[in-house]
Amino acid sequence: MRVVSVVSTKGGVGKTTVTANLGGLLADAGLKVLFIDLDSQPTLSSYYPLRTEAPGGTYELIALSDTAPAHVISHTAHPHLDVVISNDHAGQLPQLLLNAPDGRFRLA
Repeated sequence: MRVVSVVSTKGGVGKTTVTANLGGLLADAGLKVLFIDLDSQPTLSSYYPLRTEAPGGTYELIALSDTAPAHVISHTAHPHLDVVISNDHAGQLPQLLLNAPDGRFRLA
């Protein structure tokens, strides 16, 4: 398993476009891809049409430590491409991670 992160604090630099296209290319090549959308503007979560949407997303994964795949992983129409949708609409995750004892390491 390889992890590729596309990260920048600056907006409008193409993070979502690069991530969606790179993931799509890898999925088309037959590799399994899981997007974890941590952006407060959940554009990546809606980039590919969903076949099935999980009841939870990044909030449940990070705040509630819900790691059951069926609870947090939504399946796109592409058979090799799944996504943990961004659902922190109130923007609580950054503060929660700052206050948690292991918050700075939880995403590592």
